[in-house]
Amino acid sequence: MAEGEGMKTLTPIWFDIDGTLLHTRAGHGAFQKALRDVYGWEESMESVQFAGNTDLQVLMDMSRFHGGDPEVALSRRHEFFERMAAHLDEGLSGESPERIPGANELVAALLEELDVSLELLTGNARSCAFIKLKHVELHEAFRGGGFGDEHADRNILATRARDQIAARLPSDVTLAPGWVIGDTPRDVAAAHRIGARCLGVASGAYTAEQLLEAGADRVVTTLDPDDVLGELLA
Repeated sequence: MAEGEGMKTLTPIWFDIDGTLLHTRAGHGAFQKALRDVYGWEESMESVQFAGNTDLQVLMDMSRFHGGDPEVALSRRHEFFERMAAHLDEGLSGESPERIPGANELVAALLEELDVSLELLTGNARSCAFIKLKHVELHEAFRGGGFGDEHADRNILATRARDQIAARLPSDVTLAPGWVIGDTPRDVAAAHRIGARCLGVASGAYTAEQLLEAGADRVVTTLDPDDVLGELLA
């Protein structure tokens, strides 16, 4: 960790997953199948906004759409996410995710830095997050973070994720503001919520202009380490 006036500094870097590290449509199908398995709801997921959302929020929205009480739906959420994870793993076994250019190389480079903590901040349920990462060989790179089955609000997930890191730091280590890396305005908002900077990834869902307008500190189209590593570590 970096030395500074007797104290050390740890820089947290939170990665979103979909649109940031990888692309896949398998999550939509897995969500749809799990809704049918657990709740008996037949859904076309084409109109559902997943980008920047959390799985828990989508589940609550589906419950309201079907005229139900979200709390009743949430009472079976563990069963739902188990079924979703199983369907997701099966789907990705047949069609692997597309990797964002430079993503694996950037993660590998950051893992070499002793004063960096790699974390996740994702709308995916925890089990689904690591299944997706497994299929692009990144599942062992991250310690933890905030996940979309823990709270519906991404900003609250960000606050909790930052608090988790702060709670485990020894007394001689301070926490730098860090970075959130994501592809939607909600990732930018989450970064602002915890005082972090945001690296926007204009990979398709939102343009570079939209991410900059939302307040991203910088926007890129790939995660080439030669382009972004120095800024993340500055």
